[in-house]
Amino acid sequence: MEAIICKQSPEHELEKPPLGARSRDGSRKGRRIRCPRCRWEPRPRDRWYCDCGMAWNTFDTHGLCPRCQRQWTQTACLACHRWSAHEDWYE
Repeated sequence: MEAIICKQSPEHELEKPPLGARSRDGSRKGRRIRCPRCRWEPRPRDRWYCDCGMAWNTFDTHGLCPRCQRQWTQTACLACHRWSAHEDWYE
């Protein structure tokens, strides 16, 4: 099973944006990204780490490492620390 290595941002909190909040690209698409297990929503400043050492927000690239181009199929939640299929994070 492929898994993405994760690291909590230093100021990690369980915060949720209000309903209708803008998506990362500034639009109001209504589509959310959140943990399918605990419903935590990642923030733009949260970072995950690839085996190659690249640190980035995995949801900015849909799980594709910008450095080595590895496509991650599993993502760990920074809140509950459980693993889920990357695709299951998108609502």
